[in-house]
Amino acid sequence: MAITPKENVLAVLERRAPERAVFAPNIWQWFEYHKLHGKLHPEIGDCTTQLEVIRKLGADLFSRNLLTDARTQWIGGHSSACYDQVQVEEKREGDLRTIRYRTQNGDISEKFRFEREGCTLVQEEFLFKDYDREFPALKALFEDMELVFDESSFRELEREVGDAGVVMVGETTCPLKQLHFIARADNSIYLLFDHEAEMMELMEIYAAKALGLIEQVVAAGARAVCSMDNLDSLFYSPDMFDRNCADFYRRAAGICHQGGAAFFIHACGRQQSILGRVIDCGVDGLEGIAFPPLGDVELAEARGAGERFIAAGGLSALQLEGEVTQARADEYVKTLFARMRPFERFIFSMSCNTSILTSWDTLRRYRDAWLMYRDV
Repeated sequence: MAITPKENVLAVLERRAPERAVFAPNIWQWFEYHKLHGKLHPEIGDCTTQLEVIRKLGADLFSRNLLTDARTQWIGGHSSACYDQVQVEEKREGDLRTIRYRTQNGDISEKFRFEREGCTLVQEEFLFKDYDREFPALKALFEDMELVFDESSFRELEREVGDAGVVMVGETTCPLKQLHFIARADNSIYLLFDHEAEMMELMEIYAAKALGLIEQVVAAGARAVCSMDNLDSLFYSPDMFDRNCADFYRRAAGICHQGGAAFFIHACGRQQSILGRVIDCGVDGLEGIAFPPLGDVELAEARGAGERFIAAGGLSALQLEGEVTQARADEYVKTLFARMRPFERFIFSMSCNTSILTSWDTLRRYRDAWLMYRDV
């Protein structure tokens, strides 16, 4: 008896045997790009949402970006930051957006530009640029911030998704990634060396807020939560992982497990040197694993590293860009699925995202290959 896509995804999340392999492509940026530039294939030309495209493709849904506005966000869409004392001023000039935060300890600002050509958001000015001048204001901002989950919009989205799959909620990051967001990755390293105590205090303030948001997400009934960290050992060395990430991941995973949700980390780089540490934190899986040659962990290797660890990925730019024949797609999926059987802890999806250079025909060919080889 056939089960629904939602039941099949839940089987994987609960480490039960699915009826077939899950195919849950992440098409967020791809769809926004093709819609923006009028390049949607005629077959999906009338689609206004990613969900409509997924339904037409006949795939499963396990997405973290259904409500993410590509013009203003990389992650999220289900929550907002609210302030009691801080005044937030936003100014838009075309595709440039400037946000100024007026705190009791001074003003700080950041700038974002939406690049239409690639349909991507670029951070032109980071929030934290001068330690001596801006740290008091930044600390006041973080202390005053409250992260609020929009439960009504989440429930409405879940009703819309129905039996098509499972909504993965990706609203937060680990504290180290948050420092990258506000100060830039390279500057974050210097800040941690020069002002470690202050940065640790700042990250702990953020961690408390983020964990509070995860509690709200789980209380609302979410079955999957994702920390949007671009986990890559180039930026999260084993030592930095232990000092700046591990405690947050343990606490986040504990909150999720207590509420019946799976906890993932978004990963689109190298994880070989930290994979064991990730698993030891109780993380349920990596979402978007970049396998060789782009990354350094094979999907089967990642899944085999822990008895309950889930691996999500399988399609990178190498498989999606250029001319992809049905024979090429068939052979790739056949070989990959032979390595990943049984399918209890595997989600066939994108490694990070779908390249905007991918054609609709290519997506359909991998869909057809999945249909051919998906049976257990």
